[in-house]
Amino acid sequence: MKNLILIILIISQEVIAEQKYNPHTNKFETVRPNSQLKYNYMEEEWKYAPSNSQLQYNPLTDKFDMAPKEYVNKYNAIEGQWEKTHPDSKLKMNPSTGDFQYVPPGSRLEYNPFSSEFEYAQ
Repeated sequence: MKNLILIILIISQEVIAEQKYNPHTNKFETVRPNSQLKYNYMEEEWKYAPSNSQLQYNPLTDKFDMAPKEYVNKYNAIEGQWEKTHPDSKLKMNPSTGDFQYVPPGSRLEYNPFSSEFEYAQ
């Protein structure tokens, strides 16, 4: 019953995310509509990212992130990790998985029918 109510609430909200297929991982990803598939040659991975993203070194994780210039590092104390995210993002829990992540303003939980999970757009 709780899941049914959650599904109804999510479906009734304005859609600000979509499912895009990543042929390099063979998975559908929940992303914002303007996201583009980009290759991070330093981490050797393909991911959807905002169209204005560029490769940036993150000294807190010692990795290269694909993110827009205005994104900042925020510490997720619950998960114990640094995340490169929108400056106005808020820490939210995904009630279907119990995971916490920083979510940009206006993001809503979206159902990914391909993985049968609820996700926030990346």
